[in-house]
Amino acid sequence: MKFNDLQYKRPDFDQDLESLNQYLDTLENAENSEEFFEAHKKYEDKMAQFAEMYTIAYIRNSIDTRDEFYEKEVEAFDQIIPKFSQAGNRLQNIRLKSQFRKEFEDKYGTNITKTDELQKNIFKPEIMEDRVEEAKLTQEYQKLTGTAEFEFEGKTYNLSSFSPVLQDKDRARRKAAQETMTKWFEERKEDFDRIYDELVKIRTRIANKLGFDSYIDVAYRSFGRTDWDRDDAKNYRDQIYIYIVPLAQKYYKEQAKRISIEDMKYYDLNLNFISGNPTPKGDENHLVKLAKDMYAELSPETEEFFNKMVENEMMDLSSKAGKAPGGYMTSLPVTKLPFIFANFNGTAHDAEVLTHEAGHAFQGYLVRNVYPSDNQSACMEIMETHSMSMEYFTHPWMKEFFKEDTEKFLYNHVVGSIQFLPYGASIDEFQEWVYDNPQASPQERNTKFRQIQKKYNPEIDYEDNHFMEEGRRWQRQGHVYSSPFYYLDYTIAQVNAFQFFVMDMEDHKDAWEKYLDLCKLGGKYGTKETIEKVGLKNPFEEETFKYIVPKLEEYIESLDHSKIK
Repeated sequence: MKFNDLQYKRPDFDQDLESLNQYLDTLENAENSEEFFEAHKKYEDKMAQFAEMYTIAYIRNSIDTRDEFYEKEVEAFDQIIPKFSQAGNRLQNIRLKSQFRKEFEDKYGTNITKTDELQKNIFKPEIMEDRVEEAKLTQEYQKLTGTAEFEFEGKTYNLSSFSPVLQDKDRARRKAAQETMTKWFEERKEDFDRIYDELVKIRTRIANKLGFDSYIDVAYRSFGRTDWDRDDAKNYRDQIYIYIVPLAQKYYKEQAKRISIEDMKYYDLNLNFISGNPTPKGDENHLVKLAKDMYAELSPETEEFFNKMVENEMMDLSSKAGKAPGGYMTSLPVTKLPFIFANFNGTAHDAEVLTHEAGHAFQGYLVRNVYPSDNQSACMEIMETHSMSMEYFTHPWMKEFFKEDTEKFLYNHVVGSIQFLPYGASIDEFQEWVYDNPQASPQERNTKFRQIQKKYNPEIDYEDNHFMEEGRRWQRQGHVYSSPFYYLDYTIAQVNAFQFFVMDMEDHKDAWEKYLDLCKLGGKYGTKETIEKVGLKNPFEEETFKYIVPKLEEYIESLDHSKIK
């Protein structure tokens, strides 16, 4: 069934909660394992039906944030989800205490109950209203950015469609474009400050009610980080500062030389080549056709997967008015198909986001029938490894997407990924400071971010843009508002993806088999154990950076630099 044909009906929330609690009663009082596992399955099936309806509403709201019907439906879900979280918390505690726990672990592995142990204390009925308020604020942020529109040179743009203008070859036009976008944010800075300030206070209140000093503890538990913590994160960020920041600076200097600008400013950073940035050659339909051919050649598994995505129209890819910014993949647990949401805008990002989200979706497709659903999804840093690695496995086909710009794209993709790591580290370090200092004022937060930004991205010169110089770049990063601490995961995944990239160049068959193994493992193991099982090096260790940095430099040097201008 095509996505637009899927029927949406708001669930009877009260009836669903009653059913869930009946299943949990049976689960808790089961006298034999057959009764226990049957009740567990009924609970999962009911939650899948609830999740299916929520996902349909969420996608349709993302596609058009101005659609009042789906906006209200998402709001209704946001208000009830804390009660469903209460049921989920009860399930975790029942599994932990059950006489059938060992039998459950023998069937499905121990990572589910390890996660249960980690998360058993992050829910109390007292926080339900706080979670509802939190959801309202994150929805307000999404609507604020999703409905953004501004005029430039007589045309109307949103945040996604404006990207090509920010990369224009004319320096004066790039600067004017940045100033136009900055003005839009500046006019709404009080809203951005207020929303975030309230979110920080609510999340801190949630942590305190749960018995934690900081929301950081709650966030780490909520993401199921069973085998790494704040100390690992700090050590990891240190490695980025030591090994990646100098490498990124090296390529920024190359960029300045390439585009013949000695005094690089913030509005110059988006232009990587004097001849213009690489662009995909074709519209959405053409790119999807190229992707269809690509995935047919890559493997039988990817061919089957992508054909299903196209046949069932499980993608909405182009930027348009009212559409939420960004890109994501989500799964429809009853339909048993993934969905890809993106904002094509005619830049190289179109190919990157298509292959990135297809990596997520491919993994979701492979594990769509895995039970229990906890074993379908791993920690986010593993889930992002699926997507980022797919970007590199598809490199050999990029010549069809970019034609004469292929060499520029390959260079830009690897160098851009390297330069992303310091930014990702800065967002994580900033969030740590924010939640360790929840009473800080908006101005103090901005000042701290600019200080951290100078550490990881010393190349940025905001010239006379006082709004950006005071430290407000982070307000464009939606994750900071909606998913605190879900950002370092991208950088960890990038280090893993770099390893797959190196392996793929050395032995494609072996690298692809290990990648398939990673996808199929889902969430059966913790992060470090999963990485070890597929033969990757631990991204938290210094040796891994010592290994990948020279390999990446060697690859970049091997490209035809006569075509990289």
